[in-house]
Amino acid sequence: MKKFFAILTVVLILVGLCIWEEVTIDKYLKDIQTQSEQLIELTEGTKNIQTEEIVNLVDNLEKTWKHHEDILCMIANHKDMRDLCVEIQRLQGNIVVNQYEDFTASLKIINHLSKDYRKIMGLSFHNVF
Repeated sequence: MKKFFAILTVVLILVGLCIWEEVTIDKYLKDIQTQSEQLIELTEGTKNIQTEEIVNLVDNLEKTWKHHEDILCMIANHKDMRDLCVEIQRLQGNIVVNQYEDFTASLKIINHLSKDYRKIMGLSFHNVF
């Protein structure tokens, strides 16, 4: 009987850790996705991306990413997270040269990747077991 409870305890701990991992990934990626959507809405129809409001939002997005990056790279596929990191870093460079098309393309990629990763890595019966 002791072995049964020990095995059950280990299984419950592992399931709990899997659920924590999935919820954390979803929360962090949703944060990135929400901020990218705000930027997409703000820059829609605007050719000048060097405004103070856009610069501040991009800075906030980058700070959010840096805050979540270590955890995301630890519990998710590092290669996938690198793609998001590259696109977020491109935003700053595009603002400097006022490259609207590349800026909006990077925003759309960030939004797309965060949505896809949330679906793939989201909480599901398959991901837990």
